[in-house]
Amino acid sequence: MHKQYVDVVARILAGGQVVPVTVCWVDGRCFTIDEIISSTGFGLTVHGIRTATYKVRFGGHATELYLEEQARERPDGSQAHLMRWWVWAFDRTLEGERRR
Repeated sequence: MHKQYVDVVARILAGGQVVPVTVCWVDGRCFTIDEIISSTGFGLTVHGIRTATYKVRFGGHATELYLEEQARERPDGSQAHLMRWWVWAFDRTLEGERRR
């Protein structure tokens, strides 16, 4: 398993909440999220990264979608915030590909 960054279309509500709407895989397929089952706010900062977790359902499947926020210092000393979405992706091994 590995961390796979994905494209997400999200709404930011007037109260500041981030709501994911559509997930797009690296192969170009996009899925509308049918339900947000649960979500957590951003947790503790670990190695400069905070992560929020969204348990979502789309296409009849439930999965966890993660939003990570990383603060980086610019050359001028100001802070830049990088936000990226990711999922746990299953590795396809060569052996697994041969079985198909």
